[in-house]
Amino acid sequence: MMNRIFHPFTIAAFVLTFVFAASQNLYAQSKNSQYQMIGKSEIKTVELTVDGMTCQKGCADGIDRKFKTVPGVVKSKTTLSTGKSVITYDESVVKVSDLIAVIEKKGYKAKLADATVE
Repeated sequence: MMNRIFHPFTIAAFVLTFVFAASQNLYAQSKNSQYQMIGKSEIKTVELTVDGMTCQKGCADGIDRKFKTVPGVVKSKTTLSTGKSVITYDESVVKVSDLIAVIEKKGYKAKLADATVE
């Protein structure tokens, strides 16, 4: 009688252990492939001049929030007082023209700044 009660718990424990081990293996594989992908990336930084912003919180920060959703953008910092947006991005994923288009879709004008950061 004890074997019948214990047996389903043994099977459940085995299945849970297997699922946990498999998920850890997949996590390790995805983590490694992410590092490999970063090794092949072409990280660049560009400075864009942004015209038409009137506030930091809604305008400049709104541009940065939008850049967080763009694949290939590593980070961005847009500042109202300077009228500039400095964007670090993966050139193999996104182009400067795409970055300018993101800002223009938000309703502002954007162009390469005179001194581009590398």
